Amino acid sequence: MATPKYFVWEYRTLVEVGSGCRTFTAQRFMEMGCKRVGMITDQGLVDAGVVDMVKGIFSVQGGVKLAGIYDKIEQDACMRVINDCARWYRENALDGMLVLGGGSVMDSAKGVKMLLGMGETDIKKLMPGNLGPYIRPLGQPLGVPNIFIPTTAGTGSEVSPLAVIYNEDDKVKGDVMHPYIPADIALLDPDLTVGLPAAMTAATGLDALGHAVEGLTSPEANCMADSLSIHAIKLIVENLPVAVNDGKNLEARTKMLAASNMAIMGFAMGGMMFPIHNVAHAAGGQLRIPHGQAVGVGMPACMEHLPWHYWPKAKELAEGFGVKSSSQDPAELVALVREKVLQLMKDCGFKPQFDRVLDAQEAETMYWAIKADPTAMLYPIPDDCIKGIIKTVFPQA
Repeated sequence: MATPKYFVWEYRTLVEVGSGCRTFTAQRFMEMGCKRVGMITDQGLVDAGVVDMVKGIFSVQGGVKLAGIYDKIEQDACMRVINDCARWYRENALDGMLVLGGGSVMDSAKGVKMLLGMGETDIKKLMPGNLGPYIRPLGQPLGVPNIFIPTTAGTGSEVSPLAVIYNEDDKVKGDVMHPYIPADIALLDPDLTVGLPAAMTAATGLDALGHAVEGLTSPEANCMADSLSIHAIKLIVENLPVAVNDGKNLEARTKMLAASNMAIMGFAMGGMMFPIHNVAHAAGGQLRIPHGQAVGVGMPACMEHLPWHYWPKAKELAEGFGVKSSSQDPAELVALVREKVLQLMKDCGFKPQFDRVLDAQEAETMYWAIKADPTAMLYPIPDDCIKGIIKTVFPQA
């Protein structure tokens, strides 16, 4: 019998889940000793009234003040904006960080935390070569009390030690890993997700599904990651179509937030060998395709062109997706899982192909972007598979 492989499980976030749990925000900051809190969010959430749903909590809770709101976060966690937000935080003498938003907002806040805690003003300095592997013991406490409130059930970034940060100059999505960038406290309140449009609900939910699938099938996955990944897949398959088609269903919204949270744990602790996210990062970096859409489109394409990657966990994937088959053939099971993914997309009104048409030169650029993505350093996709994936996900001119 083979000796089980060594692995590390490191999570630091207190997670509270339930409708209305956002009302604990000011109290939790008081418990951490904060007096002047700054909110990091985006303009879309301001316009949608979501910021007001949290901002008002501070007016009825004495002892802590919401001293400012930074609402300039963009579609991706851009280096330029991260640097500006850190400047804003320092200039306002804030002592607590409230992060309200989806994956880009949360990843941006993580970059800000690193700048504050590590005494830098330019995130590029902390990511030479668009990588920042601050694993223990290099990654030390950052000393920035914070609460994250996710408004999408997708990235699970609130508990993840990973952040994807966009280098606008290189057109590359870089990766950071630091044990102290996740939230101190994460409040998963489904009330803040009920207004999310159906298309965005589908895309962010498929991002969560991508995390679960990739966490399960990474060659470096472990038994603790497997359990969370399998159950996250089950929850997403059952609840994502409900959340898409009945956005006010709080049970489905709650379970999607929990599934997103669980999925990222397996993903982050699974060894970072993730072909779907390799493709998604390249598409996002070169063409600014939203991350959830890129992961969703990339998922069945990778299962088609790299089926052998998924064979070792074919039975577990089949269990998660509810595949009914007496077959024990991994190739057949993975093919059936792929059909389940495509059916889930159809049920959610999600197209399994990008709208962007590529000419020959653009296809060549995308090929090199996939090969050069930072995730490819650990798990390169074979050349013929890259070309097949590009032909599948992009209409050809």
